[in-house]
Amino acid sequence: MGMAVVMITHDLGVIARVADRVQVMYAGRAVEKTDVERLFSDPTHPYTEGLLRSIPLLGHDRLSPIPGSPPNMLRPPSGCAFRPRCPYSIDACAGEVPELEHVGEAESACVRAQELSLGVST
Repeated sequence: MGMAVVMITHDLGVIARVADRVQVMYAGRAVEKTDVERLFSDPTHPYTEGLLRSIPLLGHDRLSPIPGSPPNMLRPPSGCAFRPRCPYSIDACAGEVPELEHVGEAESACVRAQELSLGVST
C-alpha cells in the first residue's frame, strides 16, 4: 500500500510482532538500523544488546539491567553517549560522536561494531 507507521516504544515484544524494520535510538540519536529478525538475532550496537538482555524470560528469576544511568543531555559525555554504560568502551569511543555505518546488512553507530559479535543468547 506504500504506507508506513512509526511506533515509538521500549517494548521489544511489540516491535517483534508489528515491525519489519527497526531504528534503535539512544540519547536522541539513531544507534542501530536493521530489519526486525536481525535485531533480535545479531544486534550491532551495545545498547541494543543491553535492551535485548533486559527482556524478562520465562524460567529466569532475574533481569539483566543495563548498568549505569542515561546521560545528562545538558552535559552529554564526549563521543558516544552510551560510552559510560558500555562494557565494550575503548578510548576511541570518547572521540567523535559515531555516525551510522554499514555493518553487514545493518547500520550501527558504534566504532567497534565491525569487530564485536553481539549475538544475544537467551
